[in-house]
Amino acid sequence: MTTQIPAILSIAAEEDRPGRSGHEALLAAALGGDGRAFSQLVKPHLKLLYGIAHRACGDATLAEDAVQETLLLAYRRLGRLREHSALRAFLAGIASRRARTLLRGAKRRAARELSSREPTRTARADEMLDASRLAARIRSALDGLPAKRQQVVILRLEGKMSDQEIAEALGTSEGSVRVLAHLGMKQLRASLDGEGGSR
Repeated sequence: MTTQIPAILSIAAEEDRPGRSGHEALLAAALGGDGRAFSQLVKPHLKLLYGIAHRACGDATLAEDAVQETLLLAYRRLGRLREHSALRAFLAGIASRRARTLLRGAKRRAARELSSREPTRTARADEMLDASRLAARIRSALDGLPAKRQQVVILRLEGKMSDQEIAEALGTSEGSVRVLAHLGMKQLRASLDGEGGSR
């Protein structure tokens, strides 16, 4: 299923992506407070950010909110960016953290509402039900990972990011990323295999 980018993410101008030299000029302009330049800088990364946020929280609306908050935070914190080549990792790290924060808030609200209303279920086609169950198993397995491992696994699988990019996004070393990825994937596989075997 193709990930649809929500309308809220189409903030960037409809111009073509700038060339390499244009990136530096855009970054300088964005650092000077030019919102249009910032929009052009982040436009190529919107699909990636939405994919990371959606994988981290498992909800389209929360993912939209996470990306919107990511863009606001990134705009305010752009001065912390060391070089333009690190922009992708900079944005991905913020998106991953914001999605997790929003998910925690949503879970707290859901827990409060649980006692006041009965959940309703709608009938689905068999394949939709199977897909829903698989997504729930993956979400549950990801939830079982410690926070850092979960972030590394999501950035690697969903973001298809290198160890170096993940290290930049999370403010850690590449060696630490490799260890976290290894342990996270091992735990994720064990969790999914265990659930599959118990069915």
